[in-house]
Amino acid sequence: MFDFDEKRPSDIPIVVLDTETTGLFPGLGHRVVEIGAVRLENWQPAAEMSQLIYPERKMEAKASSVSGITDADLIDQPTFAQIAPELSTLLDGALLVAHNASFDAGFLGIEFFIADQASLAGSREPVLPNPWLCTLLLARRHFYFGRNNLAHIARKLGVRMGKAHRALNDVYMTAEILKRMVRDLRQRKLETVGDLLYAQGEPVYTPAPPAVFLPEPIIEALRNGRQLHILYLGNSGETERTITPLYPSQHRGVGHLVAHCHLRDDRRTFRLDRILSAEVATKGT
Repeated sequence: MFDFDEKRPSDIPIVVLDTETTGLFPGLGHRVVEIGAVRLENWQPAAEMSQLIYPERKMEAKASSVSGITDADLIDQPTFAQIAPELSTLLDGALLVAHNASFDAGFLGIEFFIADQASLAGSREPVLPNPWLCTLLLARRHFYFGRNNLAHIARKLGVRMGKAHRALNDVYMTAEILKRMVRDLRQRKLETVGDLLYAQGEPVYTPAPPAVFLPEPIIEALRNGRQLHILYLGNSGETERTITPLYPSQHRGVGHLVAHCHLRDDRRTFRLDRILSAEVATKGT
């Protein structure tokens, strides 16, 4: 599908993107709150997206302090599912580029999964098959900037900086950094997209949907939007909870279930191996 290896970067569409999120770990229920992306064709901007996104959960304080995005900023914004068709069109057929691409790939993978719940039907194919080129990996392997955060690299290369940690500003910084890296690496005979993907040292792709075993009551509740009564082994012992399951996830090899907890009236992430029993609630209970 992506026959890029022998092409030069100027010969293919490239989408440079960046996400801001509620926290660091998509497998623990964190979500995308802002996406910025620009589609380059022959290195010229052809389309772009800059969108705040309602994450259906609260921001973590540390994430909010870094990005400057608050819960109040997100209340009336669209959900990821609502912007997914437009984003898919923007990404179609393109090489994807990000600074620390595995981070953005992980979050976009879980967001597209949540939007269509594909793995409940048994799909194990990544919902975003595009290859990713990572400017962070290129910086670590081929350049000597001292530090490899985006702002420091931009200063070292004389790239104009906008407001840090807002998605579209970071996108345009990353795009300019990429152009300068490509120009430098071309002088080292790394000329094609295949050369650049090899030069970053490891392939980066969007993760496949989470491969977790779900007991039948959880599957039934997910499919039909039903509540579950569960017995859960938490840090303080066993507790009975009523939850509405939202989607399964995986973090560091451990299966989790993201759900609305009616006891806390908030979104919570439950380890599947600590759910001791689960029963679909009868209507009205």
